[in-house]
Amino acid sequence: MSYQSIALPSAAVGNQSHLGVHRFGPSGAKKVYIQAGLHADEHPGLLVAQYLIGQFAQLEQQQLLLAEIVLVPFANPIGLRQRTFGHLTGRCDWHTGQNFNRGMALDSAALIESLRPELGEDGEHNSRLLRAAMLHQVAQRSGQMEIATLHKTLLSLSIDADLVLDLHCDEVALPHLFYGQHQPEMGAQLAHCLGYDICLGEDVRGTVAFDGTHTQPWVVLQAEFPDHPFANPCFAATIELRGRNDVSAALAQQDSQGIVHFLAEQGLITTSEYQPPACTPQQHGVDQVSLILASHAGLVTYSRALGEWLAAGDLIAEIVILDGPEPQTVAVRSPSAGRLFSQTNHFVTAPGQVIAMVATHESQNSPGTQLAF
Repeated sequence: MSYQSIALPSAAVGNQSHLGVHRFGPSGAKKVYIQAGLHADEHPGLLVAQYLIGQFAQLEQQQLLLAEIVLVPFANPIGLRQRTFGHLTGRCDWHTGQNFNRGMALDSAALIESLRPELGEDGEHNSRLLRAAMLHQVAQRSGQMEIATLHKTLLSLSIDADLVLDLHCDEVALPHLFYGQHQPEMGAQLAHCLGYDICLGEDVRGTVAFDGTHTQPWVVLQAEFPDHPFANPCFAATIELRGRNDVSAALAQQDSQGIVHFLAEQGLITTSEYQPPACTPQQHGVDQVSLILASHAGLVTYSRALGEWLAAGDLIAEIVILDGPEPQTVAVRSPSAGRLFSQTNHFVTAPGQVIAMVATHESQNSPGTQLAF
């Protein structure tokens, strides 16, 4: 086990942030990258990461790790200092307004042109070339802005990994996963190991978050060069650890054990005796999630609980109109059948604001739609 503290350039005099990096297992083997807290106002993952540090240290001592594991337990020290009157607001950068989990995608067109003369029939060779090219492109990035340096540093640690797990949470939600729709088998395996039954596959050829940044080049280059194989492409997933308030030792221990079990299932850890909770993962496309919007300004009151199955037209919530001459409510109904898995915790709402999400089996949005409150 080793620990490194990486200094980030300061955006203000006397106010420098540091990024902590833990490394476990043999270098030169397969590589796993795990991070928590890229959205600094999402805290369940911070606790899961602490449990993982202890588990990986023990597994390393027992010589059971077969892969290098890089763990960043708080991936956004910049966001962690963004407090307004005591409230942490670490989702977007104060200086640029940019979402910390967007704007990191690599230039796939440049990768195509640089690798075109080099690729051959050996999938392992092609994969080594692609990983090296991605690392080189990250190294050439500008790091003038603090957020740009943070992104460059995180990608330099992760872009060549075989497996990437990004720990997040929703506002109020059931646990669920995001991953590339081109890797449904690995997504289902991760869901089984965690005991999560809602899986959301997304098209990574459009706008991507941190996880999709790692898989997009593999998908684009394989489409561009169908006659050139790529061995062991990166699998990346965002693990949504329920809601913001679901910070507990019991849940963190369960989730960390599920992650370790998944790594064992992939042959990256020698053994795992953990028995994950029984579940039947239901795979949906991100485009099959119905975004429930508020039609009026007012106060939201929910009529249905998370996890309930809805029929089209079922009442989900009511909006209490606050500025009318007399008490009035407006019904919010589900436009389609599905399972309610996410709600907002911002109860005072505005027209057009997302207040709930329902997982369905029918197309609801155009591919590439970002799911966020």
